[in-house]
Amino acid sequence: MPFTRTILEVAETDPARLALAGDGERYTYDELRTACTLVRSGVEHLLGTSHDTTRTDETRGVPIIAVSLTRSIDVARFLCGANGFRAIIAVLDPLWPESHRVETIRRVDAALVITDDAAFENALLAHDAWSGTALSLERFDELAASAPVSAGPEVRPRDEPFLLLFTSGTTDLPKGFVRTRESWDHNVAISRAYLGAEDGYATIAPGPVSYSLTLYALVEVMATGGSLYLQSGFDAIAAARAIDAEQIERFVGVPSMLLALVRAAEHAGLSLTSLREVITGGANQNESIRTAFETAAPDAHLRSYYGASEIGFIGYSDSGDGTRLIPFDGVEVSVRDGDTPLPEGEIGTLYIRVASAVERYLASTSSQRITGADGWSSVDDQASFANGMIELAGRAGDIAVSGGHKVSLPQVERALATIPGCETCCAVALPDPSLGSIIAVAIEGDELPAKATMQAELKRMLAPQFVPHRYYRVDELPRTAGGKIRRTAVTELIADGGGERL
Repeated sequence: MPFTRTILEVAETDPARLALAGDGERYTYDELRTACTLVRSGVEHLLGTSHDTTRTDETRGVPIIAVSLTRSIDVARFLCGANGFRAIIAVLDPLWPESHRVETIRRVDAALVITDDAAFENALLAHDAWSGTALSLERFDELAASAPVSAGPEVRPRDEPFLLLFTSGTTDLPKGFVRTRESWDHNVAISRAYLGAEDGYATIAPGPVSYSLTLYALVEVMATGGSLYLQSGFDAIAAARAIDAEQIERFVGVPSMLLALVRAAEHAGLSLTSLREVITGGANQNESIRTAFETAAPDAHLRSYYGASEIGFIGYSDSGDGTRLIPFDGVEVSVRDGDTPLPEGEIGTLYIRVASAVERYLASTSSQRITGADGWSSVDDQASFANGMIELAGRAGDIAVSGGHKVSLPQVERALATIPGCETCCAVALPDPSLGSIIAVAIEGDELPAKATMQAELKRMLAPQFVPHRYYRVDELPRTAGGKIRRTAVTELIADGGGERL
């Protein structure tokens, strides 16, 4: 990964340059180099310097160091530190159920776990089927400070695994996959070319580092010698103050943060005009949010992108709701029904061929392949492809079949969300004896437009088969721990009579 080289170079040439800030702490590049040395000292004190293991799986015998920490600044310094020696760092979301985290550690056989959750630490220590070491963050820092000083961070071979990532672990057990340094070298090049990762830029990336969007922001900022401002949880007022006071040039986050940021800045009399690059991912970019933000930060270039952690960057958009994408350079696209390529414009499973894709999930977590023998990769996202443009339709579970027609439920939601009062909504498929399924929408709020108004607007915006048959009002839509609406739970809520039918 180029960022260890960059950390060392900037620590020599500009040691006082800010590297990381967040949770009330700040690290210059010189201080970050020292923090990386302490991480290595602590790990080598606990595991020894050789780190020899008998593993023969995708980890190639490199030991796994797992962190499950509340503060983003702590996760960031550990990731930077572990990248500078022979180790694989795994970041577990502390919001996952404790049972998921314990079982994940057992399955991947982590050698060392560092956490600030005493209950999680005790559960690991009591687990008979795991023989690794678990200790608190406070205890690790004490041991690292008193341990013999290590050789410090070093630039490692490009083909060496360094990062273990996971799929979502909020409902099902997460699947893990290993990244080499080389595979993310490719992604950093994309960030430089397309995602505003200029050398030395100051970037703010609110949100836990366990989220792939924030984690990758850390990688690209460190690789380009920039300064990264972190928040363990999004605080719009604090973010707006940081942008104004520190003259931050780049923002990375989910689209919903932008409107909150604009409102916070207006309320507190703060300026967002220092922003030059605004990068969003993880969800569709609502056009109304885009318009509001471009007014508040007129010099900012707002770009949304789409990718999958297992595959890499896929495409980007500078307009609309971000669902029509231009593929990044080096990305080949195919849309299929099973093994059969589909004609242009038809919705099917999206396949990508790109150099950064991972071959398979870690065998101890899943037998599923990500990339086939032909080099094409998929995570079962649904899309169409025509005239060189990808149009996203959602995940496999986001596609309903009604009367023989494929209906993209996210597309229904995007249209409905443009109607005032319907911004927070979810489309679902309900069983129907004649059509197979019908489309219904649940809208969160107290005062909604009349059903006839919603129906008329959607008939104007959508193809006939996309227009909902039923409308429901709900007090609150079910969400994941990370705040995403849970479509399956919404379906269950409606089926159980939990919504008011309009």
